[in-house]
Amino acid sequence: MVAAAIVYGLVQGSGKAVLEAAIGGCGSAVVLTLELCGGYMFFCGLMEIVRSLQAEKGLTKFLSPAIKKFLPNIHTHETSRAVTLNLAMNVLGMGNAATPVGLEAMRCMEAERCLRPSVCHDMEMFLLLNATSLQLFPTTVLTLRTAAGSTDANAILLPTILCTAFSTVIGIACGLICRRAEEQMHGN
Repeated sequence: MVAAAIVYGLVQGSGKAVLEAAIGGCGSAVVLTLELCGGYMFFCGLMEIVRSLQAEKGLTKFLSPAIKKFLPNIHTHETSRAVTLNLAMNVLGMGNAATPVGLEAMRCMEAERCLRPSVCHDMEMFLLLNATSLQLFPTTVLTLRTAAGSTDANAILLPTILCTAFSTVIGIACGLICRRAEEQMHGN
């Protein structure tokens, strides 16, 4: 498409305008990338502070009832900590920054699955919770809107909370239905 646009611009005699637009677009992409990196670095640093203060213990305790309800087969502290941090980072809208902790959580659950095959259901539910994650503070979108010069970057907060809450409820419901159906299939 880019090649076709360049050829069309050259055929129309707009070669100078095409070159200016291409260079301007590349410059804008670099600036946007740097602004997003700054936002990610800020929130990753914030999570490192949370880790160094051992605040994840408080998060784990706070989220423990929900984790036990939806991921009942997780038994090790390391797995619980990784799951909690990942879910907390997703709720705070740091999806990309949450990925390494999510991978750690899946590795821990895989190790547990070798001992207890029922952890497989928890792995599926964890994936659903990540994919449909409730977001109270969508940092990436807010950073993009601010970088684009939005006059009211926060206007998306309420719609984001409502939509992600709805998607999370649907994801949990689907996961529980699938878990129940598989248990009935294997129980018969």
